[in-house]
Amino acid sequence: MLPTKEKLIDHLLEKMTNQDIAKIYGVNYQKVIQLIKRYRLDPSELRRVNLYIVYEHHLNDKVVYVGSGVWYRCRRYTNRRNTVHRELMVSGKIQYKIVAEFKEINSARRHEKELIKKYKANGQAIFNKQVH
Repeated sequence: MLPTKEKLIDHLLEKMTNQDIAKIYGVNYQKVIQLIKRYRLDPSELRRVNLYIVYEHHLNDKVVYVGSGVWYRCRRYTNRRNTVHRELMVSGKIQYKIVAEFKEINSARRHEKELIKKYKANGQAIFNKQVH
């Protein structure tokens, strides 16, 4: 089954990649591109690709990682240094939450550091390095 227009819009608003959407529905990413064209959607506008994000990775209702970067960064696992974190992402056990968007990367990074300190103080953000 393929996503409805409304569901596809939801996925794009969540900044999901075409590959991530395709995986959910058991199709290839080219099919997702076809649907985007058929529904006349603008994925860049819906994903707000011109903004920087701050995001959290959740495991069992706990924050295990806080990060920042461009729109697709939160779901990328190939650049994760921690193998446990990477495996949890590959296996689909991590939930993703975008918590803020910023026009400037420095603002995003400041917010990211604040959140890391907050979660580290509560014994969370276990995959983040300590920030000073």
